[in-house]
Amino acid sequence: MYFACAEIDHFAPKDTIDALEAHLKESQINYRLEWYPGAEHGFAFPGRGAIYHKPSAERHWERLHDLFDRNLKSDD
Repeated sequence: MYFACAEIDHFAPKDTIDALEAHLKESQINYRLEWYPGAEHGFAFPGRGAIYHKPSAERHWERLHDLFDRNLKSDD
């Protein structure tokens, strides 16, 4: 599982993300949780105007595509 967490997010504040991470650690599932400093909720989408945060978006999409490549590509 991959979680890209914006530093500024009223829908998922830090205490909520901290609780999520504590639960993930307890469950021992394979996950990656990253904070994106200076980014707001919705930062990965260019159509979001001033909320779009290009450095964070590029890192996010790279991480997400790597996850897909590792787990969804067939060996055909």
